[in-house]
Amino acid sequence: MKKFISLIVLFLLLPFVQAWEGKICENIEYQKSIEAITIQNSTVYAACSYRMVANSSGLIGIYYLGTIGAYKLDGTKLWEIDSGFVTKLVPWKEEILVGSMGGLLKLNSSGNYTGRFLTKYKLYDFTLDGDYAYLATGDVFSGESKGIVYKVNLSTMEEVWRVNLTEMASRVRVGEVIYVGTGYPSGFVGKEKFGSVYGISKDGKLLWNVSLGEWVRDIEVWNGKAVVGTGYGESGHVYIIDSQGRVVGNLTLFFVEDILVSGNVAYVAGNRNVVTIDLDKKEILWKVQIPYRGKVLGLMDGRLLVGAGEFKEKNGTIYSVGSLYVIENGKIKGEMPVGYVRSMGISQDYIAIGTGSNTFIVLHKDEVLPSICGVGFFLVASLLSIVGLKKFYNT
Repeated sequence: MKKFISLIVLFLLLPFVQAWEGKICENIEYQKSIEAITIQNSTVYAACSYRMVANSSGLIGIYYLGTIGAYKLDGTKLWEIDSGFVTKLVPWKEEILVGSMGGLLKLNSSGNYTGRFLTKYKLYDFTLDGDYAYLATGDVFSGESKGIVYKVNLSTMEEVWRVNLTEMASRVRVGEVIYVGTGYPSGFVGKEKFGSVYGISKDGKLLWNVSLGEWVRDIEVWNGKAVVGTGYGESGHVYIIDSQGRVVGNLTLFFVEDILVSGNVAYVAGNRNVVTIDLDKKEILWKVQIPYRGKVLGLMDGRLLVGAGEFKEKNGTIYSVGSLYVIENGKIKGEMPVGYVRSMGISQDYIAIGTGSNTFIVLHKDEVLPSICGVGFFLVASLLSIVGLKKFYNT
């Protein structure tokens, strides 16, 4: 009886719910996930990525593939195109920059590619500095790691310079110098244990490197310095490294996945924990435990959004479980069970969530940011829990 009454109440409140879900690469039989998502000019761009394993003439080949779809904010699908395996989507002027495993692509709002820059190794990350992009690429061959960092002119999509590294580059950011992290990036793992931070000048000179011994999973910039999150096994660290290559801060934490810097505070998510760090004092302000691996962070109206989850296997089927958490002042204010959150895009009023399946979810901020526990948040969370969970756990 109580459940029936709850469903009636939800039904009466339904007109106020604006949340909707989109699906791309629906006919793909392989495990796939929304590894990148962004919002630009009232359009949601989502990338569904997967690995295709093919057995030809006794040889097993692995192909990194995927598609990108575009939707209006009301859920209307505009188009879907092939893209390869996408790790990052970033708006640039009136176009979208696509970080594909094969290189950097430019895409317009009509779904047409307007430029490309192909890389020798897999592209894992890129960052922008005006009309230029810095690309972190690399791979591991028979246990030997190699990488290349490129500077690319975005107007012409031509190479300005490149720097060869003896380790695969996984992260790149622009501070007082170009900071490059090596190791397996967030979302990827391997057997080799390595990890360093390199400093490169903006004219392409290798200045220094600091060996850390753990994979660099993320880098952000604070006051021109690099805030570096690492992980290997169950442990990890956050380092602060200045433009001279000096380690000026070192905190032992958990296996780090994502860092977000706002003012003098760093938010850090990783293995079942979220912390905030006062970067001036190099002290932890608060720590929150969650039941999953924290994968991606976002800030909206002063609240911290944490996308978390994991992949599970049951009867040979891989599926994702996880939630979007809203944290304020070190307290969890809300939780939405949407599956493993792999990516997040935030605009002024909307949050787009990419999951560990081929499904993404778009919500208005009023549904996600409760004053304490607002009606919108309660309604969406209840709907996902009672009637919608199955849809978010498909592979």
